[in-house]
Amino acid sequence: MRFLPVFFDLSRGSVVLIGSGAPVIAKLRLLRAAGANVRWFSQSADAGGELIHARHYAGTIEILAGEPVEKDLAGAFAIVSFAGKDIDERVARHAHTLNIPVNIVDRPDLSNFIFPAVVDRGDVVVAISTGGASTVLARRLREKIETILPARIGEFAGWMRTYRERLGELRERGVSIRGFWEQVIDGPIGAAFLSGQQEKAEKSLLRKFEGATASNGNGIVHLVGAGPGDADLLTLRALQTLQAADVIFYDELIGPDILDRARRDAKQVFVGKRKGQPGIGQDAINRLLVEAAQAGQNVVRLKGGDPFIFGRGGEELEFLQQAGIAVTIVPGITAALGCAAEAGLPLTFRKEATRLTFVTANVAEGAESIDWTSLADPQSTLVVYMGLSSAAVVQKGLIGAGRDRATPVAVLARGTQPDSTAATGRLDELRDLAASVGEGPALLVVGEAVAHSSVWKADKSIRIEAAA
Repeated sequence: MRFLPVFFDLSRGSVVLIGSGAPVIAKLRLLRAAGANVRWFSQSADAGGELIHARHYAGTIEILAGEPVEKDLAGAFAIVSFAGKDIDERVARHAHTLNIPVNIVDRPDLSNFIFPAVVDRGDVVVAISTGGASTVLARRLREKIETILPARIGEFAGWMRTYRERLGELRERGVSIRGFWEQVIDGPIGAAFLSGQQEKAEKSLLRKFEGATASNGNGIVHLVGAGPGDADLLTLRALQTLQAADVIFYDELIGPDILDRARRDAKQVFVGKRKGQPGIGQDAINRLLVEAAQAGQNVVRLKGGDPFIFGRGGEELEFLQQAGIAVTIVPGITAALGCAAEAGLPLTFRKEATRLTFVTANVAEGAESIDWTSLADPQSTLVVYMGLSSAAVVQKGLIGAGRDRATPVAVLARGTQPDSTAATGRLDELRDLAASVGEGPALLVVGEAVAHSSVWKADKSIRIEAAA
């Protein structure tokens, strides 16, 4: 590490800024945003325009003309210059003589500090540096971090600061301060504040202060939806939760690309069921979640799609609540939405598909037990989860209930993953279409909206060419 990142309180001195042009204006606004008192030696007659913005900032700004001499620099907190080769070199020599930190813009050889790319969330500030090697790379990294940090994270930090005086109460009761705040940040209180429910978070935090004891060592369980398979479809909150996890219990549909987004030292426990092999039962999964939380861990239960859509998230939520474990829900992009989007398939369409129904063919009594008459409406789009092996039953049931045999259908297999594929055709071809796509997971989509999809139009083009 060539440069040590530090954070200065610039209100305690003055910064001398020298030069003109866009790079200097950028530095001026950055310094002013940090509350700096600035003495600006400008070579531009337009410098006074910056005074218009002065009221938006703390600190003071003084605009001077010409090149500063050594006595003008004495006592400065720092010096920043972009005034041309000769002036910059003289300024750098003066700064080194006076032992004042100096940044000559785009001249690392003359500088002894550099400006990082900054993510500013008020009380939360992230600085990114490449050691001056590439400002473009630093800016790209800043953009990525901007997308990860919650918009209210700075307000959250400021809110937490207001409770610092009460931490002594917790210490007297033997409560771990670190553990207490980890539960606040990673749990329902933090989730409520960051989603804009400050009043709810305030009430919950006060109750937590009052009820915290040394023996209150339970962790928390997050039920997290991982989406249909593509790691880039993780929600920001899911990503943040994975990066704070101590242990992750994950299903069969969770690929390595998603697990790679988790905290590196988090324990990863597979609790899915692979085809043809015995799997762990739901009761055992419930017990593992409770045991991990009772050990004080930050637990993630990671599920494909959304935990509340055919993911048994509701069962796990009830079990955990009955065991007295704190739970948060992080919704995911359910497979129907993610896979349909990839296929360019609108699940609803004005005047043609005005209703949307999700069903699962993986029911205890088998797909034959489904009431197909309620699903035969021609203006409804039907999405069947876990229906690949039951495609023949779905086909027979819908046609028997009166659904038109020529209704457009699509089989979307392994959607959003690198080997995703789709097959389209008529309802009376559904069984053969399902057999043509290979292994699952797969969705069956039935309805007029399918005919508006990209995959339908591509298949139709191929069929016309083949007929010709």
